[in-house]
Amino acid sequence: MIGSIFLILYVLGSPDVGTSGKPLIGFLAPWATKFSWMNSLTMNMMSLYCAVAIPYHYGQKKKMNTLTCSLLGLATFLIFTINGYDEAGGILVTAFSATGLFVCIITSIIGVQILRFFLDRNITIKMLDSVPPNVGNAFGALLPFATIFSLAWIIRTIMNFDMVSWLNTILEPIITSSDSLWMAMFVTFVCLLLWSVGLHGDNMFLALFTPFGLMWVDQNASALADGVSKYDLPNILAGLGNTGLIRLTVWTAAVWPLLFLMIISKKKQFRTIGFTALAPGIFTIVEPVIYGLPIALNPYLMIPFILSGTISSGIGYLLMSTSFFGKFYAVVPWATPPFLLGPLGTGDVKTALIPIISFAVGMVIYLPFWKVYNQSIDAEEQQKLEEASAAEMIQPNEA
Repeated sequence: MIGSIFLILYVLGSPDVGTSGKPLIGFLAPWATKFSWMNSLTMNMMSLYCAVAIPYHYGQKKKMNTLTCSLLGLATFLIFTINGYDEAGGILVTAFSATGLFVCIITSIIGVQILRFFLDRNITIKMLDSVPPNVGNAFGALLPFATIFSLAWIIRTIMNFDMVSWLNTILEPIITSSDSLWMAMFVTFVCLLLWSVGLHGDNMFLALFTPFGLMWVDQNASALADGVSKYDLPNILAGLGNTGLIRLTVWTAAVWPLLFLMIISKKKQFRTIGFTALAPGIFTIVEPVIYGLPIALNPYLMIPFILSGTISSGIGYLLMSTSFFGKFYAVVPWATPPFLLGPLGTGDVKTALIPIISFAVGMVIYLPFWKVYNQSIDAEEQQKLEEASAAEMIQPNEA
């Protein structure tokens, strides 16, 4: 996110971005190159940082020493980035960007698993009890570390197997074809389906696409830095999983119309929920509506909830695929209100129109279902009144 801020500053101060030949903010021009350096040291070092974070959390889940796992993951990843064609043994820093993310994930998981194999079977160098624990732990890690590093070195240096290039070549058709209208709608549909049965769709499913989304953001950012217009960037679903088009459209269509309908409702319980959930809803924190109204397991609202978000994501994709709207090149916090998310992530103020369109789509879909839902509640309340009246009539007769 910090790197994205510097990228936005670079865009504002660089005369190379756009066709005017002049920076949007003149006084930032002398600093434009320096802003791009900060972007390179943050966004373009994503895999390097993940090489520390992923094994840390994976080791934590396995109840292992997290510092040991982090150091192991970082060193193993660095070994796999050695330039096999460079006699000096230089490191390919290009692999530190999102292009090395899949290798980082694989090496982190396998490295921690091998370390755990050694520790579970006590295949370590044991020191005397009188040796300080820190020294003993260092010697205890020698065998697993030596094994993992040797395997990585043999694969990368002796076999000259460039896993980064190989994986990117294998996955390129999948990654390229995944940035499509049908993928946008499919991902949205599954996420909303999970939410509608009470499960956290973003954490359970959408998060699986984070590596793809980060790679697309990185590619868009690189293209922008090379002078490509923000309207012609290659990836439309950039940021998928964290930010981007899905965040821009889904909740404005699937939740915001319900907030509006509840606030203007004549029913006190709806107005109470609507006003309570309004502030979180603006920041796309939707749990108060999904579980408070509820939408989850609600046969009247589940269908429009899924339809509105899915259709709006498809419409949003078609709109952003045109040259009228800019594409995402910066990572913006997921809780950013959609009307700010688009302009901040794309540098294009016009993207604020997409949430408005999504809201209108959601409203059209929700209205007939909302009417039926209200009628069902009225019928239930009437039935309860009749049952209460009948009970009151029976009690005096019994007396």
